[in-house]
Amino acid sequence: MSSEDNRNISNLVLLCIEHSHEVDDFPDNYPADMLRQWKKSQFDEHQLINRGWPLTDSEAGQALGASFQTLDHHHAGAILEVVRAAERVLLTARDARRGPAVQAVAWRAAKDRAHTSVGWDHNGNTIYAELSALETRQCREALEQALAQACEMLAPVVSDLKIELAAALASRPSIEPWVSWVSNAAENVVAASGAWPNTPELDDNDHFESTLDNLSAAKNALTATWRGEQAQVPPPEQEIEVPEVERDLMNEHLDLLERARPYARVAHLPYNEGLRAELVQAASVAASIPPVVSALTRGLDATCLLAVAVSANAGDDILTSLVEEDAQRRPLSVAFFMLAETVRTSKRLDRPVVQQHAEAAFLALWEGVDWSDLDSWETNDLNLRTALSIAAWVTSPLAVEERLANAIRQNPDVLLALVVACVEWVEEHDSSTGELLGLRRRYRTIPPWFPVNAIVEGAGTIAQVTVDSFGETAEDSPESLLSQVLWIVERGSK
Repeated sequence: MSSEDNRNISNLVLLCIEHSHEVDDFPDNYPADMLRQWKKSQFDEHQLINRGWPLTDSEAGQALGASFQTLDHHHAGAILEVVRAAERVLLTARDARRGPAVQAVAWRAAKDRAHTSVGWDHNGNTIYAELSALETRQCREALEQALAQACEMLAPVVSDLKIELAAALASRPSIEPWVSWVSNAAENVVAASGAWPNTPELDDNDHFESTLDNLSAAKNALTATWRGEQAQVPPPEQEIEVPEVERDLMNEHLDLLERARPYARVAHLPYNEGLRAELVQAASVAASIPPVVSALTRGLDATCLLAVAVSANAGDDILTSLVEEDAQRRPLSVAFFMLAETVRTSKRLDRPVVQQHAEAAFLALWEGVDWSDLDSWETNDLNLRTALSIAAWVTSPLAVEERLANAIRQNPDVLLALVVACVEWVEEHDSSTGELLGLRRRYRTIPPWFPVNAIVEGAGTIAQVTVDSFGETAEDSPESLLSQVLWIVERGSK
C-alpha cells in the first residue's frame, strides 16, 4: 500500500493509543474485515448520537405545547405579585387616611368649643366667637402633618407595586396599556392621600374613595387581560390628577395679622421690613373687606394699624420714605388709612418729624384726588366711607362736603358711585341661632360730610325705588341706596 493510500481517510480507524499499538504489533489478530466493521460501528453510533431523541411531528407538537404550558405557569407568579402589591396599596391608603380624619375631627371639635356667645350687635343679635388664628393655624398644621405622614406610608408600597408591574410587563409586553393604567391609578391614590377637602365642615369628600375604586378597576382589568378574558379598556392617559384645593385667603390673612400683633403689644421689637411689605400688600386686599363688627380684627383698619406698628422703631429717614410710598397706595382707602395711622402713632411716640410729614402727605393726597373721576370710586374699595370720615376729621366736614358736591356737579355720573361708596355695611344674623346669614348695604344714617343738597339736586333724572315705612328697599342696588338716602332726607325735613 502506498504512503498516500495509507493516509487516506478511507483507511482511518480511530483507536486509543494503547490499542492502536496492539493492532500494529499483532496484525494477524486484527484482520482488515474486522477493522472495517469497527469503523462502521463507530460511524453508526456517531449518526445515532447526532440525531438525538427521534420525534415524529405529532410528538414534537406535544412537546412544544407542554413547554409553553410550563412557561405560562412559571410567569403566572408575576401577575399574582401585582395583585398582592395593588391590594397592599389599597389597604395602606385606607389605613393611612385615618390619621388625617382624626385631625379633621379634632379641628371641628375645637371650632365647636370656640363657638360661644360673646355679646350682641346694635340690633340685639347675638355675636359668637370664632376659633383664634393661633388655634386655627395649629389645627391646620396638625392636619397637614397627618396628610404628609399618609403619603410617607404609601410611598414604599407604591414603589413595590411599580416593581411588580415592571416584572409583569417584561413577561408579557402586550399588557402595557393596563400596566400604565394601574401605575397612574396608584399615583392618583398618593395625590389624593395628601389632600383634604377645604370645607367649613372639614368633612371628607368622595374624591379619595374614587381614586381607590379606579385602582381596583385597573387591577381587575389587568388580571383579566392576563388570563385572556374580555377586559375593560384603559382610559386615555392623563396627567396625575391632583384635586384643586382652594386657597383659604382669609385664613392666610389672619395668620399674617397674628404674626404682626406682637409689634402692637410691645414697644421694643425692631423694624421688620419684610413683614411690613406683606402687610401693606394685604391691605390692598383688606380694602375689600366690609367694615362690620365681625371683621374688626381682620379688616383694613386692623391691617394698617399693624403695618404701621411693625415699622414704628424705624428711623425718621425710613419712616418719611415709607410715608411717601403709602401716599401712593391703592385703593384710595389704603393710602388714607396708612397715613392717618402713621400720624396717630408718631404723635403717640413723640416723633414730630414723622408726624408732620405724614400730616402733609395726607392733606396732599386729599387735595390731589379728582373725585369727579369715576376711577376714584373703585367698586372693590369698601372702606371709602371711613376714609372720607377721616378726611373730615383732619380737614372739616364742610370741606369734604364741598369737594364731593363739586365733583357731582362737574360729573353727574359719579353720583351713584358716591352713594354706593358711602353706604354702611350691615350684618344679618339668624335671630334664634345668631348665625351670620350675610351682609347687605343700607343707609341708616347720613354722615355729616355727605353732600346731601348735591345728591338731591342730581337725583331728579334717576328712577326711584319704593322704600317702605322703615326705610328699607327690596334690594341694595345703586338706585335703591339712593332712594334710601332721599327717604332719610325727606324724613329729616319734616
